[in-house]
Amino acid sequence: MKLPAELHALFWHCNAEELDTEIAKTRIVLEVLARGSMDQIKLLYQIYDNNTVGQVFRADVKGNRTLPAPVVYLFSSLYLTEREFEEYKEWHRHPVRKWEQRRVVL
Repeated sequence: MKLPAELHALFWHCNAEELDTEIAKTRIVLEVLARGSMDQIKLLYQIYDNNTVGQVFRADVKGNRTLPAPVVYLFSSLYLTEREFEEYKEWHRHPVRKWEQRRVVL
């Protein structure tokens, strides 16, 4: 399935018309959660089910941690357990973390 035109603005750095929603699932979910408007986030949930978005979110929080902290704090109540969220907060509070490079080139 092709990416809806309403989300093309978020993918200015690549050819959004060639993105397939199944192949680039992780990239699309992370980009929309990180930089999308409420309307774009609602559209994301029409494309993917709650479990898929949750799996991508949890994988990022436990792995590369590319999502901005405010996004993690916002969606943590939906997808993280209390313990996982506390572990993320402890990791995020480390004084050197704000200088750490976390974005991954896809």
